Amino acid sequence: MKFKSPFFAAPMVGVSDTAFRIMCYKYGAGLVFAEMTFAAALARNVDRVKIDRRREKAVGIQLAGTNMKELESAVKFIEDRVDVFDYNLGCPVGKAQKQKVGAILLEEPRLVRKILSKIVSSTNKPVFAKIRSGYSDKNINYLKIGKIAQDVGCAAVTLHPRTAATKSGGEAKWDHIKKLKNKLNIPVIGNGDVKTPESAFQLINTTGCDYVMIGRAAAKNPTIFKQCNDFLKNGKYKEEDSMKLANEYLELAKKYDTKFSKVKSHMTYFLKQHAGKINKAKDLKSLKTTLKSL
Repeated sequence: MKFKSPFFAAPMVGVSDTAFRIMCYKYGAGLVFAEMTFAAALARNVDRVKIDRRREKAVGIQLAGTNMKELESAVKFIEDRVDVFDYNLGCPVGKAQKQKVGAILLEEPRLVRKILSKIVSSTNKPVFAKIRSGYSDKNINYLKIGKIAQDVGCAAVTLHPRTAATKSGGEAKWDHIKKLKNKLNIPVIGNGDVKTPESAFQLINTTGCDYVMIGRAAAKNPTIFKQCNDFLKNGKYKEEDSMKLANEYLELAKKYDTKFSKVKSHMTYFLKQHAGKINKAKDLKSLKTTLKSL
């Protein structure tokens, strides 16, 4: 699969809704992801992702779950609406670990092999695996997990070079991305501490990764993908207009019946300095009034 840009929008719970994905793609993301979705829900034909194939191009979904039948059913149910599947081996939050999804699976390489094999064999679409350096500092096994993903037929591996125990603390160890790139023959997607176009460019140059996945910085500024593309091409870029982004998201969110709690969350990402006023809004009407007053 070819992408219009080497910069991808990460799957983010509570962030990667339809309106946000459309904005990311519009502003230059080569690939966008819906947030992590449990295979069990899709297997029961419950679709909360709301992918709009009329407007969404180059969109992927991130799966979670360990039941093989549910994974297969989930893939079959959703595959005509997505271009790429991703499997979550990186989520570090405690709730995910208790449900045996996300980064805790890095501790069970044999199970990882079975899961990824099942997804790959269930679809002709590309399958990615999103991993961390390891579950903890006691078991840094990203090279082993990456090799498993390659061996079973995954099309790419995304590495966030922190452990699950670290979550988003400290500095991402970009040298792990470089080592993984040197180990694998399939594309490696670098992720972690990409906050600006300059840092995205630095990640590519430092590690040799094929693509860059951007998460938290994109939540605050979906135009970062255009900025990265411009910087890669011309060495310069324009600053974003936060208010313009907020209003654009608001209109899209209204069209796709986005939950008001999510809308407010996005507004506080875009306009962090006005979070106090935004959080006082009780509905869309009062939120619009608040934005006009800023």
